[in-house]
Amino acid sequence: MKISVIITVHNAETYLSECLNSVITQTFSNIEILCMDGGSTDTSPQILKEYAEKDSRIRIINDPNTSYGHKVNEGIRLAKGEYISVLESDDMYQTDMLEKLTAIAEQHHPDFVNANYLEFYDVAGERYYLPVRMYKEEDYGYLQESGKHPENMRQIIRYWTGLFKREFLLREKIRMNESPGASFQDLSFRFLTSALAETSYHIDEPVYLYRSDNPGSSVYDPKKAVITADEFAFLKGELVKRKITNPHIWQHFYTWKYNDLYANMVRFQGEARKALLDRTYQELETEQEILRKKGYWEFSNAISDFLDKSRQEIGIEIESRYQSMLQNNFSRNDLYEEIVGRQLIIFGCGARGRKLLRLLYDREDKILCCTDNAESLWNTTIEGKRILPPKDAVERYSESFFVVANKLHGEEVTLQLQEMGIRKDMIYIYNG
Repeated sequence: MKISVIITVHNAETYLSECLNSVITQTFSNIEILCMDGGSTDTSPQILKEYAEKDSRIRIINDPNTSYGHKVNEGIRLAKGEYISVLESDDMYQTDMLEKLTAIAEQHHPDFVNANYLEFYDVAGERYYLPVRMYKEEDYGYLQESGKHPENMRQIIRYWTGLFKREFLLREKIRMNESPGASFQDLSFRFLTSALAETSYHIDEPVYLYRSDNPGSSVYDPKKAVITADEFAFLKGELVKRKITNPHIWQHFYTWKYNDLYANMVRFQGEARKALLDRTYQELETEQEILRKKGYWEFSNAISDFLDKSRQEIGIEIESRYQSMLQNNFSRNDLYEEIVGRQLIIFGCGARGRKLLRLLYDREDKILCCTDNAESLWNTTIEGKRILPPKDAVERYSESFFVVANKLHGEEVTLQLQEMGIRKDMIYIYNG
């Protein structure tokens, strides 16, 4: 068996069939599929049984322990494959994900190989995809000797986009924290695989589909806000227990810890945010001396802010970013609802225009061209799309839907298009 796919399941009936279909139809077929059912009370067990009856590669492991970390650890223990892949039951694989990762694994034999992913959203009856890059451009496409160069350690953002050598996980005794529930328990797994791998390889291509609109996700549960700090305490204990003294690894630990705590505060509000902020300042009381002495603030804006700004300033800053996040999410969904079934012209080729093209990653066939008032851009391209002068764009595509991507002059561009004969109901200002 080449690959063991571990799927953690707990009351996942809404998304489970899509998830399983993405695995059983993989172009690479030498796999086993371990479905770790968490004592589900919905129709998940029935769905699993139906799939297992049709595909002998599926093994159902009945595990009433509701800890996500426990399920993954059990899956690793029971796996027979040379490589381990973990899939969350509300997500999916691209059809050729395992084939692409295996090809690199067989060529270079890294401790782990991973790739990028696509976030996806279901809006107004259609599905939209947003590409997410895991690393910097220079980190892709070659075998990294991670163990020899801990100063170049690259923290895994998402672990489910990869294949991990089972022998590597067993050798280094890498496991997830088996705390109750299913929140943030991959944190130590991601850090330890990044820190302890002798070699790794990153592919600059999205292979995994991550659902970003699941209301049951941990990131939407305010009660779980403080758990992320508990997971960092567990990870710190692991580093101490393993007697890891390399300064580069500890630098990564502290910078990632406070970056992550800050980012989680932005995702929560009210009492949840206050609880996490309280916990963060408790951590700072015991760790600020080492943060200053080691100069970790140079590697993390979050650490610098926590050390130098007042709690009130931090609170105002976080609330501002939270509101900005809400606005961006609203603008994205509003855009998706507006463009259903339309042929598009993007007016504006600056930063907002590029962001808009990224949001329409999988709608290239719907975008007829781009346009801009800057003459220097005319008849050039942006993200593979030709930039026409506004007059030419209007003359050629007068019946199309114009999406204005101009932060400062959206209303002026709207009037410009109306004067050129485009109806107001065929113009939309994107405010993301």
